[in-house]
Amino acid sequence: MLTIDNLHVTYGNVVALRGVSLEVGEGEIVAVIGPNGAGKSTLLLTAAGLVRPRTGSVAFDGRSVASLQPEALVASGLSLVPEGRHIFGSLSVAENLALGATVRHDRAEIARDVERVLTMFPVLRDRYRQRSGKLSGGEQQMLAIGRAMLARPRLLLLDEPSLGLAPLVVEQVYAAIQELRRSGVTVLVVEQNASRALAAADRTYVLNTGVVRLTGRSDDIRGTPAFEAAYFGVQAGAAG
Repeated sequence: MLTIDNLHVTYGNVVALRGVSLEVGEGEIVAVIGPNGAGKSTLLLTAAGLVRPRTGSVAFDGRSVASLQPEALVASGLSLVPEGRHIFGSLSVAENLALGATVRHDRAEIARDVERVLTMFPVLRDRYRQRSGKLSGGEQQMLAIGRAMLARPRLLLLDEPSLGLAPLVVEQVYAAIQELRRSGVTVLVVEQNASRALAAADRTYVLNTGVVRLTGRSDDIRGTPAFEAAYFGVQAGAAG
């Protein structure tokens, strides 16, 4: 579903990604983990068509994302939940969810999908008419995921979904990710929380200083010396 090949991304003289290649198959949960500054967010922003690579390619369903505007990518089935959630605090939960469906025109189906989100995250039903800026960090993360779901993605990109959340809320967010996969959504998740991502993902890429240092099935690499070396053994220096 997603193919990234030999990706190089720079910000001025700073190299963020160096020859990164990655694949996500339909129906998978794939994790990209690494320390702060490894280039993880840059990777997702490039996959979502928001950052242009210096060299290399990104293809979604066999089509280059370089030829598509971000809104066209969303309409084709790729949605990004960015780091920091980026919800509109002055708008209500209902209004934020509605923004996720702006690429759609099937009102009856939109209403059904809103109900699905509220069933998955009952706290959003309780807060439905409240301003989103008054939500806790965990509730805002649930809202950001729910808003992305309203675009009916086939591939969901999640950037640091557990960042700053209490352990119980992290478990709720990852339970929702598993529910999304069961409903047919493919997931690429970027995380600094290595243990949580490894537990959730089918396959994992370890990114450090903009380079993929290790990849494999999550159960095979978890807790191995190779994983420890890939995650901790190189000094982080890339942007992202």
